[in-house]
Amino acid sequence: MDRPTDPTRPTHPTDPARPAGNPAAPARRTVLKSLGAAGAAAAAAPLLPATAAHAEGAAGAAAPLPIDWHAAGRVSKTTPTLQVVVNPKIRRESPIHDSVYRALRNLDTDYVRFVPWFPYPKLGVAELEPPTDGRTSWDFSLIDPLVEDFEKATRGRSTILNFSTIPEWMWQPTPWTLKDGALHVVGGDIGIAASGTDWTDYTFAVDVTPRATGVQDGSDYAQAGWTVRMRDPGNGYGFLLSNYPYSAPAQSGYLVFVPFKDGQSGPVRATALPFAVEDGRTYQVRTTAAGSTLTVSVDGTDVLTVQDDTFAAGTVGFREHGSESADFDNVVVTSADGTTLLSDDFSGDLSRWTAPVAYPDDPDAPDFGYSQGQRLAVPVSVVADYYRRLVSWYTAGGFTDEYGAFHRSPYHYQLPYWEVLNEVDFEHAMTPQEYTELYDAIVTAIHEVSPRTKFVALALGNSAGFDFYRYFLDRANHRPGVPLDLISYHFYAVPNSADTADDYGPDGFAQADGFLATVAQVEQIRTSLAPDVRTTVDELGTILPDSATQSDPAPIPDAYWNFSGGLYAYVFARLALMGIDIVGESQLMGYPSQYPSVSMLDWTTGEPNARYRVLELILDEIRPGSRLIELPDQPSGDVYALALVDRGRRKVLLVNKTNAPVTVTIDGLRGAHVRVVDQKSAGGDIRGEWSSADSYPLGGYAVAVATLTT
Repeated sequence: MDRPTDPTRPTHPTDPARPAGNPAAPARRTVLKSLGAAGAAAAAAPLLPATAAHAEGAAGAAAPLPIDWHAAGRVSKTTPTLQVVVNPKIRRESPIHDSVYRALRNLDTDYVRFVPWFPYPKLGVAELEPPTDGRTSWDFSLIDPLVEDFEKATRGRSTILNFSTIPEWMWQPTPWTLKDGALHVVGGDIGIAASGTDWTDYTFAVDVTPRATGVQDGSDYAQAGWTVRMRDPGNGYGFLLSNYPYSAPAQSGYLVFVPFKDGQSGPVRATALPFAVEDGRTYQVRTTAAGSTLTVSVDGTDVLTVQDDTFAAGTVGFREHGSESADFDNVVVTSADGTTLLSDDFSGDLSRWTAPVAYPDDPDAPDFGYSQGQRLAVPVSVVADYYRRLVSWYTAGGFTDEYGAFHRSPYHYQLPYWEVLNEVDFEHAMTPQEYTELYDAIVTAIHEVSPRTKFVALALGNSAGFDFYRYFLDRANHRPGVPLDLISYHFYAVPNSADTADDYGPDGFAQADGFLATVAQVEQIRTSLAPDVRTTVDELGTILPDSATQSDPAPIPDAYWNFSGGLYAYVFARLALMGIDIVGESQLMGYPSQYPSVSMLDWTTGEPNARYRVLELILDEIRPGSRLIELPDQPSGDVYALALVDRGRRKVLLVNKTNAPVTVTIDGLRGAHVRVVDQKSAGGDIRGEWSSADSYPLGGYAVAVATLTT
């Protein structure tokens, strides 16, 4: 999925990644149907003009916009749906568990995507340790209840399962190694010194050599991180020496301050440097902690001073994320009175340090550093066997492990769709060739135990990864007989961190238009190479940069939820016009530390927010089989309108792309029934009302569907 352009944060809420009482919704199915009589049932009225103006007064300022109900249009084949990401809020121990699954059940749609995601290794990885000495670590005890509850809530529907995390022991290298007389760090997130959690005021001197192994949106960057006053690996201060483009226009080097609290990164502050940060160049860095003042110098020049009193004591450490890597050498930590607290030139061993742990003991503790490595330490067949056994556990009543022991399960589920890995361009920086080899091996292995399962491929975080589509969709690059059923990719709009609620629309909808242009290019590739392969955009949403993986994020304005719902409605409509098969809103349940601004439910009560209600509205009103009529000229830049004929009834979808009220005028709107999600209804029931005129007022970021009577 597309993520905030901030390499200090993980690139998922699959990742990339925000999203109940008893939300009522009429029963609905998303089985694709032919239009049938609906096309012939369009009324014979002439063109109906529409117009839009700001409520303050420019009534009639826009020229009438005709809706040609006789236009051929496109018969929609697009299913609106959502993804469910595994996290503690959906476990049976959660106080909102019942509300979450009731909300999922009430949406009643196909292709719901279920993702046990890497930040919770014990909730998504069934073999956390490698098999050794005749013993294995297979353990489904925490995973089974999640799968059972999901299967129960989606019974009778086609679903997509994606156990996206390959066990970390299958990857190499280990995060920390000694290499050429220095500490070489590849990913792993934060490791700290074995002593010094009670140190207060001191200076941490170290030679830092960033390496250009970080990858974001197809571009390489170099970034080296170190930490001070670390109470533990999840609490303290971090600094990054980087050439990642933290600003526009991009600078050649940055010194970045990022606090860590409860294992999550806080707001990032990037300061442009007067010199370039270069791959492979060594910089002498000194970081001084004195009271609430933190000062950093590089090569003898002070470059940053920060005031922060959150942490008064703690040790030093190093931090790389994902594919980032760096070398560190000649560590000297000196107290304020000149006493040497720690000295290490890495000519011996790592006994003075505590390298990043493999995974937390607490299954509810997120660990965004778990999924590391860019090269497998095992043959591809070992990865394929892992997935064969995992799928066999849920479809065939058990499996035989690596040493010949049979593990019996009570499950004989049908798995309609299996998605092979997630955001491989981000999470392991795979090449198209590497991914295709893994896909073929995993699909072949799963088909041995679940022959009817179909497969979803790619799940790209960067939707513009055109090399992936070109290579993967060429059947000459696959084993004979390996099926290509669906491809997937992701999109998240990310407002600027300084945006107010009024700015979300201009920023977010412009990004959405850029994504739609990318989709058009992807469609050209797909239709030329594999026109029978279908497409799911199975992560679509918005992310606030200050409400991503922070455990104590910035407050989320109420208007944000309506903005985010409106953006989903807009992109869904445009994708339906393009013939995309499935559009999944991300995600059912998020919470602070796990993309709260992507959540569709309140993480304290389980009640729906406006994002959930917009999906509910679209499921009710824009069914597959509807005839969609694209309006060549929209009523204004502030409103998006889509005409459609659903089972003989004329409807108009309206999306206010701004936080200001707008009045929309459509001939024939008088007497229409309008269902609306706006800031007045918020996360409550979808409001239904009758229009008393041909004009209808849309509140800020409102989404409405009007069913006309003529």
